[in-house]
Amino acid sequence: MKSKSPHILLASSNTRKMLENIRYLLEKDACDAIQDEIDKNVKELFDLGLEHFHFAKQTPSQYWRQRISRFYYGAYNVRRALQLHYSGEYNTDTSDHKKIYEVPNDLPNKEIYKSQLVVIRDDRNIADYDHLASENDLTLTQDEVEKIVTDFIGDVRTFLINRGISL
Repeated sequence: MKSKSPHILLASSNTRKMLENIRYLLEKDACDAIQDEIDKNVKELFDLGLEHFHFAKQTPSQYWRQRISRFYYGAYNVRRALQLHYSGEYNTDTSDHKKIYEVPNDLPNKEIYKSQLVVIRDDRNIADYDHLASENDLTLTQDEVEKIVTDFIGDVRTFLINRGISL
């Protein structure tokens, strides 16, 4: 991570646990300020996902590799925002991509996302790394990926707003 210290996401790999463990030491206003900073980062991660998503949408379909990749990163960063808010976890390690399917149990359509986000990740790996691949090697079409990611962003947006996050 390129964040400069001090930064809330450098304080702990789990901001929720960190805040719970220091809450007894701090006044309510200080705890609220920490929570506000965490919530700001949730919004910024969500916005990063939207940036990738909108870039993919405006990219011509002939550039299927870039579209699939950016759609994936749109979903991935929205999922990271969701994870930061819901469980407090934040990770920049590449192994975090293996957790793309981890969404809260109370997220609408969670079973669809748990299965389809993994497929989109696999397709992104083909698009990004397999020089011999063609668009026909993808499991999902560009339109299917766009629809799944669109729905995922919408469901996560509603979920976060309903939990008090201003997006």
